[in-house]
Amino acid sequence: MQTSPFTLKVKIKAKLWSVINSTVYRYSPFFFRKFRVALVKAFGGKIEWSCSLDRRSRIDHPWNLIMGDLSSLGEDSWAYCLDKILIGEKCCIGKDVYLLTGSHDVSTESFDLLTRPIKIKSNTWIATGCYILPGVELGSFNVVAAGSVVTKSFDDNCIVGGNPAKYIKDRSIKQF
Repeated sequence: MQTSPFTLKVKIKAKLWSVINSTVYRYSPFFFRKFRVALVKAFGGKIEWSCSLDRRSRIDHPWNLIMGDLSSLGEDSWAYCLDKILIGEKCCIGKDVYLLTGSHDVSTESFDLLTRPIKIKSNTWIATGCYILPGVELGSFNVVAAGSVVTKSFDDNCIVGGNPAKYIKDRSIKQF
């Protein structure tokens, strides 16, 4: 029999947040951005007031979420914060993106829970339909192509894509 790694207090807090996330948060008008930020902050999320959380985004365990200035979490995206998720400033997390910090140890009989943090540095764009798996660190100014499954970390200024995601090329930024 597998026992949960979570205390009763964490389970109750997670259940309460789940109710709020699936009702008040989800059904708030699209222009109530600061209201959704306030709800996440009330549950311990460390996010800036300038962040944009789509009302159809899903956040589990928001106390493990850290978001920098002007970052956004898109429609139908899921931040599965069993471990820390750090999103730097000016990051765009697109529609249907899954940030997954939890998985299971397939080498154990009871499939024990494994968690590892995700770190997304500033000015990174994760396009629609991507999966970012536990332990991934994405550098600054990166682009993750639509539909990619990111299983490993990448340095700054690169474009990655595919399943599993691979380095495509350096990102050259035009200077005005």
